[in-house]
Amino acid sequence: MMEDLAIKILFISYKGGVGKSALAINLAAEIDADYVTNDLITTSTNAIQIDYTKRKIPKGLLSLDRVVFDFGAMSTHLDPKAVQATQVADVIVIPTFTDRRSLEATIKTVLLIKPMNKPIAIVINHFTKQKEFDEAVTYLTESLGELPIFAIRTTTLFARVAKDGTDWFKQIHNQHGEWQLNKSRLAHEDVYNAIIELGLPA
Repeated sequence: MMEDLAIKILFISYKGGVGKSALAINLAAEIDADYVTNDLITTSTNAIQIDYTKRKIPKGLLSLDRVVFDFGAMSTHLDPKAVQATQVADVIVIPTFTDRRSLEATIKTVLLIKPMNKPIAIVINHFTKQKEFDEAVTYLTESLGELPIFAIRTTTLFARVAKDGTDWFKQIHNQHGEWQLNKSRLAHEDVYNAIIELGLPA
């Protein structure tokens, strides 16, 4: 049951601009989780922001029962806050686009966090053609082996959430009659549910 759900999800990426924060914010809204980020600017009005000068995540945030962590700014090593988040995370999500630079960054990110021995999911985000997705999956699989890879096509849903907030996201269709966006949201829900399933105890 959703009211009993206890899970810690980490969104992380070596490369910025791949929809990481938008996905993290939407998933947090979907499951009524706390949203914790080290971003200086966030579109979430409910975000818990960690000062970028701090090297550690406050203990109280690490012990939250249901939380989505959103960390970027990685280079050749893991930021100390990201290391903490990977240690407590039940599942780690790496968003990417289909261009080669984003895919290479995804491979670097996986290789950095793989030693943590946590479930990893890749979300290929913001594409329009199935061929783009299939080619990206092939490239990632040849480089990393088999990993759960999910798809989220190009949508205006993220822009609307940024404009109207997470409360609007929860009310799509029923109160606003946004039929096409609700269809997109249902596709997102399928991905979010699969991510949650990866993070639950076997």
